[in-house]
Amino acid sequence: MLESFQKELYLLTLVIAGITAVLGFLVVHQFLRRKSSEKLSNTRVVIFSLLAFGYTCFALGELSWYVIFDIFKQLPSVSMPDLYWVAGSVSLLAGFMLYSFTLFKQRQELQKGLLIIFLEIVFFGVMLYYVLGANIIHENNAPGQIFLGYYYPLVSAFILLSSLSIYFLSRDQPFGSSWLYLLSANLAFFVGDLLYTYSAFRGYGLVGALSDIFYIAAYGLCSFFFLRVWQWNREIEKK
Repeated sequence: MLESFQKELYLLTLVIAGITAVLGFLVVHQFLRRKSSEKLSNTRVVIFSLLAFGYTCFALGELSWYVIFDIFKQLPSVSMPDLYWVAGSVSLLAGFMLYSFTLFKQRQELQKGLLIIFLEIVFFGVMLYYVLGANIIHENNAPGQIFLGYYYPLVSAFILLSSLSIYFLSRDQPFGSSWLYLLSANLAFFVGDLLYTYSAFRGYGLVGALSDIFYIAAYGLCSFFFLRVWQWNREIEKK
């Protein structure tokens, strides 16, 4: 029965993902415009460019998945959407890690950096235990499916850890409190990827529907973040 709502949930996911991508590039455009007139930091422009590119790749992945699923009436396995999602996740991880390292460097707080590494090791162990329990390694699963089954939860965990450090280190930075939106979004992406990995090998059902709901919430929180930054830039430009 839940499969009947899959199309509607995915259409909503596609729309909100598209909004996130558009808002991301609007923010990048603002930073580029301010950079030319205010000598804005190159690092900030690069970071937001990586984030905007990552979420655009995510939106393209959602679009291609929806086209394959709704128009061609096929359930995508390992295909073009995964190429977009992998490229997007690499770009997002690079953006979050770059900003995280920049903040650690500014504050010269080595202990917090070591704590992040420790947390990453713990998360890696937990995810490894989970994916093994989800029967990813199975004789009927292709190598690509096995790789992506490991990849999505793990990269989401690393992105979540990076954004966690950013939130705690940037609260005294411009629009620092707005990073809570991205931290919450990355938590929702992480949970969504866990549920997606499970449903991909066990069937859609309730778990698949919950995965889509978490993705919708994640994209919505990303949109709120970019909207807040866009508003902050507008206020700066008016001064």
